[in-house]
Amino acid sequence: MKHYSMQDCVDFARGVLEESVIAQMQQHLDEGCDKCSKNIEVWRHVMKFAKKEGQCAPPESSIRLVEASFAIRQLMSARTKKFELATLVFDSSEVTPITAGVRGSAASARQLLYKSGSFCIDMRMQPKPGSDSVVLMGQLLDSSRPAHGIGDVPVSLLCEGDTLSHKTTNQVGEFEFGFGILRDVQLVFGMGESMMLVVPVPNPSN
Repeated sequence: MKHYSMQDCVDFARGVLEESVIAQMQQHLDEGCDKCSKNIEVWRHVMKFAKKEGQCAPPESSIRLVEASFAIRQLMSARTKKFELATLVFDSSEVTPITAGVRGSAASARQLLYKSGSFCIDMRMQPKPGSDSVVLMGQLLDSSRPAHGIGDVPVSLLCEGDTLSHKTTNQVGEFEFGFGILRDVQLVFGMGESMMLVVPVPNPSN
């Protein structure tokens, strides 16, 4: 079965294709192409997210995030159907004042909290003194049971679509990664066989 390109899927989700092309793609989807259906579903999710943010088009960061998420599909079940983008609800760098003239302030730990539905990801980014490395540690939680972490969940660290490391949360939902100063980093959690939870990690320089 023929599959449409990623750009075609993006344009289909945006509704900017010619009517004849849209009709052809819709017929293709109606014939049961699971791959194209999943791709279009993801891009529709991004468009909806961008609209909520009051933007006319998906931000570049969201586009890079979704493109990167396709790399992790190869490591997960083919039955994965749902894509969730976690929302940043707390960033200590936005509330903690940085003392002017203090060079070491930028190297302090950064506390982050993400949420998607009942799932919460509590993370801490800690630069390693004297190096260009960062330690990212955190815990995957369920807000309906805040005292219990979610263990045995596969989690992968991605950078620009490449998988850097793959681990599993421990019994209390904790995980830890160490990496150099990178940009466009994401964490991808495999929530069973039905959903991917993607967490965009802020750039250390932000």
